[in-house]
Amino acid sequence: MLTSRKSLAMVSKQPGKTRCINHFLINNTWYLVDLPGYGYARTGKENRKEFEWFTKNFFLQRPTLTMVLLLIDSSIPPQAIDLEYAQWLGAKGVPFCIVFTKADKRKKGGSKKQANVTAFKRALLQQCGFTAVPPCISTSASSGDGKQELLAFVAGLRVLFEQQGGAAAGSKQVNQPEQ
Repeated sequence: MLTSRKSLAMVSKQPGKTRCINHFLINNTWYLVDLPGYGYARTGKENRKEFEWFTKNFFLQRPTLTMVLLLIDSSIPPQAIDLEYAQWLGAKGVPFCIVFTKADKRKKGGSKKQANVTAFKRALLQQCGFTAVPPCISTSASSGDGKQELLAFVAGLRVLFEQQGGAAAGSKQVNQPEQ
């Protein structure tokens, strides 16, 4: 969605297809990195543990990491695994923004997406110990909703990164739970 190139990354209807770290060089100046998801994937428990290990290690070992875009499905109620991952990122001081996906979708009999987004934010504050909700952007890959807002957010990160001389842009910010 961000690059307007459908052929840039493989997308599958079956979750868990990303099995390695994929680097995409954008405009020959910065990298967008796609990592395996930590949630639902049709793979064995050992593979999921391995994905989680190398993904978390990637976040902790990258001095040039500017921001993690944590993708959360807004068409379903908050999932414990998503809240746990957000809490881990915050506790480790990894800067992140929540990108609510599927803003145009609604599961049969499910809550409206705005109710799911609100419930997720409330859970971050009440269950996970966050003192403030991290930046959040609602998007839809199919309709393009939120694309410009997300691109503007990423552009702002690039400016911040360059101003800080290439150092990570968001360490120890408002998106951390209290210790």
